[in-house]
Amino acid sequence: MAFPARTRAGLLSPPTIMVAPIVDIVFILLIFIMLVSRFIQPALEVELPGSSTASMTEGSHITIVLDEGGRIHVDGIPMTDAALAERLGLVSADGQDFIRLRADKNVALQRVVEVLDIIRASPVTGVALEARPE
Repeated sequence: MAFPARTRAGLLSPPTIMVAPIVDIVFILLIFIMLVSRFIQPALEVELPGSSTASMTEGSHITIVLDEGGRIHVDGIPMTDAALAERLGLVSADGQDFIRLRADKNVALQRVVEVLDIIRASPVTGVALEARPE
């Protein structure tokens, strides 16, 4: 049987909310969300061309996606050609010197070459064309 808490004057004490455990839970949830969001990559649906010799690449990289309309997305953010050139000019400051180019298989080859020209004009040292293994 539970008895109500009484003060010295014999009155019931007001109910209290323990704030410290709530702060702990919110802090743990914040850390969890920050860690999970780090591993989620924004994905644009592109149909990659097939290749019998496709392989995985490792290391720090920037992902450039050309969607079916030929629009550029860098790490999930839409960009123009000029914005891409500016972003790639800052690559040495980021420490990322490798680019993964994911072009939809229906994108015109001319558009892929235009993007490759922008990449070659930057200080990037490596480019990989991403393909779907067959």
